[in-house]
Amino acid sequence: MTKKTKRIIVIAVLFAFVVSSLYAQVIISQQKKQSNTQTKTTYRQDSKQSTSSKNNSPDPLIINSEGFITIGVRYLNPIKDDKDNLVFEVFLDNHQIDLSTLNFNGKVLFSTSEGIKVNNAKWWIEGSGHHVMAFIKIPKKINGKNLITPKTKYIQLELQNIGGVKLRIYRWDKKFLN
Repeated sequence: MTKKTKRIIVIAVLFAFVVSSLYAQVIISQQKKQSNTQTKTTYRQDSKQSTSSKNNSPDPLIINSEGFITIGVRYLNPIKDDKDNLVFEVFLDNHQIDLSTLNFNGKVLFSTSEGIKVNNAKWWIEGSGHHVMAFIKIPKKINGKNLITPKTKYIQLELQNIGGVKLRIYRWDKKFLN
């Protein structure tokens, strides 16, 4: 075999390697895009991942990565109780828009298993850019009545029309309500 033939074979093998690597990257990229368009809700309720300091219960963080904004919501009361309010810490993450301009007015609905609904939550955003934090506060009592009672099986926070997603539901069951 001549030197010229050996060089051609080496170049052909290297070319095939480069082309197959690029093809693999395209396939991986397409799979990531597909998985990002599907509903992704992750519950961090595994005590190995994180535990709260108040009652050593699982972390009440729920993450939804639908649309072009990933939104994680942590129900803070099991970790650090607020005397007058139910408090939710909201993590927002994206690479397309400045999230500090986001408006939650009319986009937050709180409800309980008993059918109580509250849609006038207080909220504010901290930070600016593509990664911000928001807080949502809802009074523990409405018209003198507790929102959460011993009969409450779950509480739910709905975020509507944020980041290209019509409805995101975050639900915490009884283990987070005591």
